[in-house]
Amino acid sequence: MGFWSKLILGGLGWTLGGPIGAIIGVLIANAFSNGTENTIGDGGESPNYNDFEKGDRKAKSRKTTQGDFLMVLMLLAGSVMKADGAATKSELEVVKSFLRANFTEEEGKEALQMLKKILATNYSYRDVCSQIRTRLNYSGRLELVHLLFKIASADQDICQAEINVIYSMSSLMGVREEDYHSIKAAYRTYTGGGQQHTTQRTITITQAYSILEIESNATDDEVKRAYRRMAMKYHPDKVNTLGEKVRKSATEKFKAVGEAYQLIKEKRGMK
Repeated sequence: MGFWSKLILGGLGWTLGGPIGAIIGVLIANAFSNGTENTIGDGGESPNYNDFEKGDRKAKSRKTTQGDFLMVLMLLAGSVMKADGAATKSELEVVKSFLRANFTEEEGKEALQMLKKILATNYSYRDVCSQIRTRLNYSGRLELVHLLFKIASADQDICQAEINVIYSMSSLMGVREEDYHSIKAAYRTYTGGGQQHTTQRTITITQAYSILEIESNATDDEVKRAYRRMAMKYHPDKVNTLGEKVRKSATEKFKAVGEAYQLIKEKRGMK
């Protein structure tokens, strides 16, 4: 039995119900139809929705599994990768690295093939985000936004079309505006402000305040409180249930919060 067969049969919880379950149904059908393109949502109609709708009631009571997180990440990543017209090789490499880190080499290859089927399938990311909003906890949704920025920046620049899609997804998932801009600012430190990619982070004081979700005129006590609040919000332990590798990925934003705080402290001469 292949990895994806095992994942769908035993490794998915709430994603087997509702609109995401319908998309999974089409992807399974594609696997046996020589890649025939199917359309879901945005005017299309899924022939598989009723098959998965019955499982929706049970799915509501299920906890999020690592398989659920992986499935919704790939569905959202597919929409982001297509936002600027076509998925690039470097973007595929980032997703491949993530899959390789979470699964065996053989499983990662199968997952990449599934991503290629996702890229060839038309579906509404709005329906996906609506289901994520009601089923995935807030920390998991924040990590999704972080990973989407990571994938979008893989080709050395985040284009406006990709930013617009990620912003739309973030809003539909119920992520607070302040949190979206904080994650976006943190990721600018990895991409050189949206220009040439750099291996060394270059954070500005303006970005530092944005990462901590405060204004530059905040008092020193407000800065300290903001740091403690953000450190708790983005602590990697918040996503423990999504797997060790997802937890390690979450440390990137956690480190960015610490770096923003240190820069503000240095500029102000805080102790």
